[in-house]
Amino acid sequence: MAMGARGARVILVPVPSARCAGERRRASAGTGRARSARAAVKENEEAGVGAGVRVTRAPDCVLLSNDNGAYTVRGEMTLAGVDAASVYNLLTDYEASPRAFRAVKSAKVIECTGDSCVADNIYIEQECLWNFFVFGGTFPCAFEVEERDEEMRMKCSLAPGLGRGSGFLRRFEGSWAVQALDDGQVTVEHVLMVQPKLTPPYASKIFVQQVEQILADVVQEIERWDAPYPKPPHRAP
Repeated sequence: MAMGARGARVILVPVPSARCAGERRRASAGTGRARSARAAVKENEEAGVGAGVRVTRAPDCVLLSNDNGAYTVRGEMTLAGVDAASVYNLLTDYEASPRAFRAVKSAKVIECTGDSCVADNIYIEQECLWNFFVFGGTFPCAFEVEERDEEMRMKCSLAPGLGRGSGFLRRFEGSWAVQALDDGQVTVEHVLMVQPKLTPPYASKIFVQQVEQILADVVQEIERWDAPYPKPPHRAP
């Protein structure tokens, strides 16, 4: 990738924060607990919605490490009844993320014009929702995204140089990997590394639950489809 290129695409995308709560599709009222991906599928199948999508391997979310307050969590699941390209298109359709992810209030792709911009990368500005016990609010963030379309992988990190702030985050890195299996199923992996400026109580549990909720959001969004998900605008021909 060429460094320092001007006019690189910049996208500001809301990135889910620890224990973010959505306005559109909340978990069970009063509990604050994330609805699991398997439960989401079951409920919608009973309602006659999205019956073609199946979670064949329930989300497995584990804390990989806690390195000086930087928590790394990995979540994996396997789906049937959906194609890998559509899942990858969803995960990289940043401006549509408020519809899919309850932790994202707004998101947009922006232009990056500084010397620190990478020509092939995407920059996102987003406003995130957060909720912790009786407190809640929103905060703006900017992210730099690197896509590897041929591998159906992407990773993002904070882009503090864009001057959008970082909320309660000291460090943030996230990645998605989508893989089509020989039997037609699709594996989805999400890795999240978060180092908050102030560590909340039960932080490791909070971040594991956050990844569980993100994967559940992915399943709920896929269930609404009635056709393959198209390429996002920044990759459309």
